[in-house]
Amino acid sequence: MSLLQPQPTLAQQKYLRPKRLTATGPFDVKIDLVTVIFQTTTLQHDPVRALYSIDGRHADNSVTIKEIHIRFPDNVRTGAIIDLAKQEFNDVAVWYSLKSPTEHYSVDCTSGTLTILTLTPGVIAISGTLRGATEADPNGNRHVVDVDFDLVS
Repeated sequence: MSLLQPQPTLAQQKYLRPKRLTATGPFDVKIDLVTVIFQTTTLQHDPVRALYSIDGRHADNSVTIKEIHIRFPDNVRTGAIIDLAKQEFNDVAVWYSLKSPTEHYSVDCTSGTLTILTLTPGVIAISGTLRGATEADPNGNRHVVDVDFDLVS
């Protein structure tokens, strides 16, 4: 005889998900060659999906919000240079989003490189660089995204 295990409720599932951890350290971002200071940076490791993610958020006078999301597999080798043009159908993803009263969009980085220089599990420590260009936004503009990061959770 086997007993059926009850499925966790949505509220219980929320507590089972990996938590975003506030990150400290340099997160230097240039978007279209203009320096943008990101106020909030978080790190996350999802052991079920075997992914690390870095999220940065910049609020410009609480009206315009810019976000950068970097995701890559947890088995990536340090020093590896990842070509973003070849990553469309796997676990590497980089995107830039903008939310303002007049427009709202998110665009993928479809070309460039992501380099992971160091990666330490446990207390998450990730350093690396991103040099990329996005696909065209709704206005037809491509954005150049440069990020240097050395973050610790």
